[in-house]
Amino acid sequence: MNRRRWLIHLVLRALAYRKGRTLLLLAVLAMASSLATALGIVSSSMEKRVAEEVRKYGANLVIFPESARLDIGSGGLNFGVVSEPAYLQQSIVEDALIKSELKAEVSFHLRGALHLKDADIMVEGVNFNDIKRLFPWWQLKGNWPAAGETVIGNDLASRMKLKTGDIVELGGGNKMRLRISGIVASGGEEDGLLFVALPELQQTLDLGGKISLVRLMVTAGGNTLKTSASDLQKLLPAAKVTEVRQTARTSEGLLAKVKLLMFMVTAVVLVSAGSSVAGTMSTTVLERSREIGLMKAMGGTRWEVMLIFCGEATLLGVLGAIAGYVFGSVIAQFITKTVFSASADIIPWFAGISLGVSLFLALLGSVGPMISVFKLDPVRSLRGE
Repeated sequence: MNRRRWLIHLVLRALAYRKGRTLLLLAVLAMASSLATALGIVSSSMEKRVAEEVRKYGANLVIFPESARLDIGSGGLNFGVVSEPAYLQQSIVEDALIKSELKAEVSFHLRGALHLKDADIMVEGVNFNDIKRLFPWWQLKGNWPAAGETVIGNDLASRMKLKTGDIVELGGGNKMRLRISGIVASGGEEDGLLFVALPELQQTLDLGGKISLVRLMVTAGGNTLKTSASDLQKLLPAAKVTEVRQTARTSEGLLAKVKLLMFMVTAVVLVSAGSSVAGTMSTTVLERSREIGLMKAMGGTRWEVMLIFCGEATLLGVLGAIAGYVFGSVIAQFITKTVFSASADIIPWFAGISLGVSLFLALLGSVGPMISVFKLDPVRSLRGE
């Protein structure tokens, strides 16, 4: 029998001979690695769940031009402020978004006034595919528009006595003749607007390549929403980048606190598990002092004896990791279904985290006992001293 097979034989026989301590160590390592796996999977699932919930609120960042303002007055008299429409160049905004490397859904908007039935109405040019992604709460009666069609807000349709299928003629720099394909209700300002395709409105208003507003749904990531807005502001000095509301920031802050709590709980459990492993391994060394002394007396070097204990710790770590990943995945599924009413994702790479935690605890807890093995005097150990 060669040395490698002999080493494996010794490790397996040693673990089998002390079944009680072996099962105890396996239980401790499995518990620690399963907790790390479960909390990691739950944290990842929570992040995705929060991101999905925040998306339902629509855009969380807006970009709009700095309006040209002129103070009217003389001496100590101030007659107010006159502002004129200002626009952003769509291509400049697109370049800035590319440079910022933000993960975001983007919607470009252009708003202007057009003439309809002896009245001026507000018309907004949009990309309807972007609208469907960013504003999922819009209630549409009818269909999303195709070429030559438009969508009208519920309040505007009631005021102008329009319905789905009607033809509207809009006057401006150029005439537009569109068919109403649907009526939208959102409970907001959209109910008083008429929506058309962005290129068509740009052409009608003679504002080719110009936009008046950009809405972004920024995906939560390494950067906070405030940092994302600041980075974009530096790339767009002629624009104003602001948060729509505090919902996303609040969700991000809450998620960070929950993750911190999970990390602290995991850290406490890992420290406790490491102490338990170290205590159990130290007791094992004391019980096997004569065995260790006999191996050294028969010609075994200190490093070879230490290798036996290292092999035992490694095998326990691997077995504990396998059990920990399985139990951790089950626990994560239970938590997510009970608390969030959703299924947790199966994340294979968490098996590596489970293995790393289990091996780290097993080997770290064996450092002290291995030093004792290294220093053990075979003569004194065989005498029972």
